[in-house]
Amino acid sequence: MKTTTHKDSLTIGMAQIAPVWLNREDTFAKVAEYISAANDDGCELVAFGEALVPGYPFWIEGTNGA
Repeated sequence: MKTTTHKDSLTIGMAQIAPVWLNREDTFAKVAEYISAANDDGCELVAFGEALVPGYPFWIEGTNGA
């Protein structure tokens, strides 16, 4: 029989970091470093911004493509 243990709390972290612009591999490496650091600090769940890996094209608003 499998026993399940329930916790009363969950430690959540939010990493608001900038990507390594135009470098997906280095951005993933940076994300991995932050996940490891959060784990070391006791976080059980870490959330990142939605456009972190592709890098949000903030310059598009200043062009005719907006």
